[in-house]
Formats: sequence, C-alpha cells, structure tokens
Amino acid sequence: MAWSNDGALAIIVEYGDEEESFLSFDEIERIGDVVFVKAKTALETVPAQICPVCRHKNPLEAKFCAKCGRTLEGKNKKEEKKEKKG
Repeated sequence: MAWSNDGALAIIVEYGDEEESFLSFDEIERIGDVVFVKAKTALETVPAQICPVCRHKNPLEAKFCAKCGRTLEGKNKKEEKKEKKG
C-alpha cells in the first residue's frame, strides 16, 4: 500500500529486480488471492535507485538508503546508462 504521485491510495506492484509501479484502486477490477488489473497501462511506473550495499529500492531523490543508511549517489546505474544512450 502506498500513495500514488497524484495523492491517491494505491498498491505497489513489483516485478523484476528493479521495476516497481503504483496501481490506483480505481484501476482494479477485482481483489481476491490475486489482483485483476483492468489494463497493464494502468500501472504508473516509479523510477527508483537501488542501494549498492543492501539492494533496497529508494526514491530517486533519497540521499541515504532507508534500509541500511548508506549514502546514495543520486541515480542508479540503469538510469545513467539510459541517459548516455539517449
């Protein structure tokens, strides 16, 4: 559970090692043992930086890891690679 960027209550959806999205409750069709999403495009991707020590996902603006307290560089290597390519 989390707040989306627009301030609505949402569910955090994690997939892969570094991918995380918010899913607004109005985009959910049904909840049970699984959550049925109306459309994959409803997922609001949230970029994160990964702590090099504990691998915890932190907001891009974080200066310190919320789990281990390590100083963060400000961007993860994946984002830096995208900027170099683009």
